[in-house]
Amino acid sequence: MQQTGKTILKTAGKAAAAGAGLLFLSGAVICEGVLGRAYLNHGPEEPLNNPSNLRRYLTNPVYKTADDWYVASCTGDTVLVTAKNERIHADIIPAKEESHDWAILVHGYSSRPRTMAKQGYHYAQMGYNTLFPFMRGHRKDGHLHTTFGYYERYDVIEWIRYIISGDPLARIVIHGCSMGAATTMLVTGEALPDNVKCAVADCGFTSAWEEFREQIGHTLHLPAFPFLPAANLYAKLFLKWDFKACSPVEAVARSVTPTLFIHGEDDTFVPYRMMDVLYEHCAAEKEKLSVPGAKHDESCEKSPDLYWEKTDAFVAKYMP
Repeated sequence: MQQTGKTILKTAGKAAAAGAGLLFLSGAVICEGVLGRAYLNHGPEEPLNNPSNLRRYLTNPVYKTADDWYVASCTGDTVLVTAKNERIHADIIPAKEESHDWAILVHGYSSRPRTMAKQGYHYAQMGYNTLFPFMRGHRKDGHLHTTFGYYERYDVIEWIRYIISGDPLARIVIHGCSMGAATTMLVTGEALPDNVKCAVADCGFTSAWEEFREQIGHTLHLPAFPFLPAANLYAKLFLKWDFKACSPVEAVARSVTPTLFIHGEDDTFVPYRMMDVLYEHCAAEKEKLSVPGAKHDESCEKSPDLYWEKTDAFVAKYMP
């Protein structure tokens, strides 16, 4: 009987170990599949080879004008070597006339700087210099993974320092969409130079953990438990970041940077309800804009007049 009990325990132990191994493997597959550069850059190199982008280009004059401006104005890749000896990349388009006003345009997940052309073009029309950083793992950036803003915030801060080093009188607005909005909010949670005057966070999430928990069922058709903790364990061990620590909602709670929150009311990818949570927790001066009928990252194109009337008025308060 005693020997039988030991055999059962041994078998159960092996089964548990095998189960744990398979669960950890599933976490690795999720992380590499969602955060790895192979997926982040799965779309065509030329954005207009994507049928939906081409359709927007051909039918939306604002999109077309902004995209044409971006392509014509980008003269080359700017590479910066950080204090940690990492290479980060950005496209920089100087203002037509000398200006101390700068807009940093931060793109979203599995995207690229060019998708922020419509926002960048608007700022350029107002005489701003524009800087479009590549997020980690995206296109020209050499990192193997994105961290959903966790490390990207430090890259944006490096670009802020770069701007100020060449223009000590620079006045900077940071404008991000989706994951770029999360990155923007994470930046505002850090100690920033006075040159950073305000921020615009368009459809950003409260935390990477909450966003992944929201999407793991919708996108991967998996239950959050136990797969999300398994993915987070893999990220902590091998990618050196924690989904729960990637928390814009905690960042805005210690922010002193005036922030405008924007969200489309029909957004289900980053749920619309997250904007109110972020707004309520923000300790800095703040305003918010809800855009009726807009899905994820559609507000600027869906209601451009409403979008820019609110954004311009907000930015003008801090960069008159």
